[in-house]
Amino acid sequence: MQEEIIKHTKKIYSEMNNKKHSFSEKVKEVLTEILIIVFAVTLSIWLHSWSEEKHQQEDAQSFLIGLKDDLQNDISNLEDTKNILNKTQQQVFFNSHLTPEKIDSIKANHQQINSGTNFINTLVNNGRYEGFKSSGKINNIENQNLRNSILSYYQQTIPQIALVEGAYEKLTSRYVDLLMSGDEDINKTILKKKTKIILSGIDNFTQYNQKTYEDAIKQARDIIKEIDKIETE
Repeated sequence: MQEEIIKHTKKIYSEMNNKKHSFSEKVKEVLTEILIIVFAVTLSIWLHSWSEEKHQQEDAQSFLIGLKDDLQNDISNLEDTKNILNKTQQQVFFNSHLTPEKIDSIKANHQQINSGTNFINTLVNNGRYEGFKSSGKINNIENQNLRNSILSYYQQTIPQIALVEGAYEKLTSRYVDLLMSGDEDINKTILKKKTKIILSGIDNFTQYNQKTYEDAIKQARDIIKEIDKIETE
C-alpha cells in the first residue's frame, strides 16, 4: 500500500511539471491521483480495522468457549460446598439440641456424636478470566450484558464466596477449639451454654449462606446460557 501511495504521489509531482498539459488538464489529473490516494488509504484503514476486529472477536469467542468449561466446573464445586454446608447445618442443629438424656441414649447404642464441622474450600477456576482481563481484552466481548455478568461474577460473587468461607472457618475453629480444650468429656462440653451459643451461630450462618452458593450457581448458569445464545446466532 505504501508503494502505491508513493507511485501516485510521484504522478502528481510529474503532472504538475508536465508542460504539455494545460492548467485544467493538470488539475484534473492531480485530483484524480489524489482521489486514488484517498481511496487507497481509506481502504487500507478499513481493511486493517476489519482484520483487527475479526481477530478480537475470535479471541473473545475462544475465551467464552473456555469460560463455559470453567463455569461448569465452578457449578459442580459450588454445589458440593452447598451440600457440605447443608450437612453441617443439620449436624450442628442436632448437636445444639442435645440433652443429657439424648447423649446417654447415643452412648447406650454404642454410637458417637459427630462434632458437626466440615472443611470447605471451594475451588474457583478463574485463571482464564484473570488472564483475559489482565491482557485488556475483556472489552472485546461485544455483548455488554454478558460482559457485565462475567465481571460481576468474578469481581463480586466469587470474592463474596471467599468471605463466607473465611467467616465459616473462624466460627468452626472456635467450636473445635472449645471441644478440644482441656481434659473434659466432649459430650459434657457440648452441653455447656457457651457451646450452645456457638452452635447456634454456626447453625444460623450455614443455613443463611447456602443461598450465597445458590445465587452463585444461578449466576454461572445464566452466563453459560448467554454464551450459548451467542454461539447459535
